[in-house]
Amino acid sequence: MRTAKILSIVVGAVIAVIAAALLAVRLFVDPNDYKPRIAAAVKNATGRELVLQGAIKLSVFPWIALELGPASLGNPPGFSEQPFVSFQHASVRVKMLPLLSKRLEVGRVELDGLDLKLLKNAEGKGNWEGFGSSKETAPAEAQPKSGGALAGIEGIKIMNARMTYENLTVENLNLETGAFADKHAVPVTLHVDVERGPAAGGPAKAAEHASLDMRFNFTADTEGEKYSLAALNLNCVATRPGDEKPLHFSVTAPAVEVDLKAQTLSAAAYEVNAAGAMVSGGVAATGIVDAPAATGSVKLAPLVVREWLPRLGVGVPKTRDARALSLVSASGDFAYGKHAVHVSHLQAVLDDTHLSGVFAVDLNTDAVSFDLVVDTLDADRYLPPPPPPGTPVPVTPPAPPPKSAEASKPLDANGTLSVGSIHMAPLELTNVRVTVATNDKVMHIFPLKAQIYGGQYSGDVIMDNRSAMPALSLDEHLTNIDVGKLMASGSKYMHVSGRGNVDLKATARGEGADTILKTLNGKFDMNVADGAVEGIDLGYALAQADALIGKHQLSNAPNTKRTKFDALHMTADIAAGIAATHDLTISSQVLKITGQGNANLPAKTVDLALLADTMKTAGNTPIKIPVKVTGSMTDPTVKPDVEALAKGQLKDKLKDVLQDKLKGLFH
Repeated sequence: MRTAKILSIVVGAVIAVIAAALLAVRLFVDPNDYKPRIAAAVKNATGRELVLQGAIKLSVFPWIALELGPASLGNPPGFSEQPFVSFQHASVRVKMLPLLSKRLEVGRVELDGLDLKLLKNAEGKGNWEGFGSSKETAPAEAQPKSGGALAGIEGIKIMNARMTYENLTVENLNLETGAFADKHAVPVTLHVDVERGPAAGGPAKAAEHASLDMRFNFTADTEGEKYSLAALNLNCVATRPGDEKPLHFSVTAPAVEVDLKAQTLSAAAYEVNAAGAMVSGGVAATGIVDAPAATGSVKLAPLVVREWLPRLGVGVPKTRDARALSLVSASGDFAYGKHAVHVSHLQAVLDDTHLSGVFAVDLNTDAVSFDLVVDTLDADRYLPPPPPPGTPVPVTPPAPPPKSAEASKPLDANGTLSVGSIHMAPLELTNVRVTVATNDKVMHIFPLKAQIYGGQYSGDVIMDNRSAMPALSLDEHLTNIDVGKLMASGSKYMHVSGRGNVDLKATARGEGADTILKTLNGKFDMNVADGAVEGIDLGYALAQADALIGKHQLSNAPNTKRTKFDALHMTADIAAGIAATHDLTISSQVLKITGQGNANLPAKTVDLALLADTMKTAGNTPIKIPVKVTGSMTDPTVKPDVEALAKGQLKDKLKDVLQDKLKGLFH
């Protein structure tokens, strides 16, 4: 008992001596006397000027408390004289008695009016670089890993902080936390305003502004290097130049877990609200430091696009169908790793179109692989409304050639696309299947199949992008199709109807439809049975001509504006976009037409010389009337070939009627 009593007296005496010493420090030592020494030490360590404008206040019991008034740290040489960082007030407190047991217990740390100015000089060096790099400074010894720097702090409060960098300003930053304790949740609140003005030297415009508020509970296991955010709630309001409606954005997550030792991150559930677009899902990541990889899910709730786009300041495009772009939704699972993204179980809806399947993108090469299925697509409903009748058609200038091969980097795609039906005037396609394989900048689309107008389409397309001038190879076949439906929209005046086969085998070079047509070379073949040339009644015209030649009464038969035939056959050789034929044949029981000529595909013009055999005679002379078809493919001019006719055996009999009567029959 006596020993314990003596020990307690000694301990009490030591505490009394320490208290007396600290009291003496408080009474007889003015920390403001050490301002020059502090500034000199900072100058030696950083090479920058420390200015302590305000008073330094020191208290010693029961807290060792330090308070600083206004202070600033200057920029390094080569920068402006304005401070690198400054603040109006700072304070920190440390409990004295726990220090005797080698425990650090820090009270509330407060910082008010922080102003950080980040700059770059003409050489591109930042004013935040080079701290403590003076030649006199010895290399720092390796420090042990410390994860508990914040443990024991009763809280941090940062008020009215500001930071600027180029045209970006962060201001009104207010951060407040609860007490830090290992493995205990710390409430954190944050508010910050961010403003981005016009870039230096760029066009003047109003600034973009965003206000962000965040709340979460932070937990740290410093020994295990595990950290978590619970009850995460982030809200942001952004305004853009010229848009009076602010954009609202929010993120919520029940928990976000980070394990630095295992290099993992997980958020079992999250929800993002972007101006009313609701996206939800979950994510788990590994190798977050060395080799990031992640898996998860994402779901876009049904969204009314026509209501959502104006919230983003985007106008709703005018479409032929006023109900187009009404509804969109999507969901799927994703995986990221080795700079590639893979999406599986994809389900997407756009209005009445449903898409499903998988796709992947290599972020290093932009290569795309896919296996997608679409039920139905009406592409025409998304086109702009047609102009009113009589509106002049605007002339679209040709697109400028790409500046380099890199500017027109070819798509690297591999996969299969299946579509139940596609409406894209004049095409009506069903059971479409497209298989794409790309290797060394050569894209091979084969097989390419579809049902079209009661028949079958098959194609083999190769696009070779290995040179600056891309090469195109086509091998396409239409079998037993309704040719009339295929060609109906090509000309409102003349086209061929019937059922038959069409084959095209050709090559071309260049980019864009105009360039491809101008360089097209190959072979074209068409065979049609039991059809008609729509827009021209050659039988009616020839009957009228026969009546005029025979000087008997004109026929009362109506002009059907159709020339029926039993068979139509034509082959054409295509060279530099000019399709030349020498074997055009249209035959029926009462009429046979043969001809030759060419079609200029880039200019969309035709120049054909036809010979119409009526299977009749004028006396002993067969009635064969030459006809010229010239002009636009969409509205050709059809009339007797006066010069050719004048050289034939009917010259004398037709001379009197050609100029004023017969020519008009063929319009």
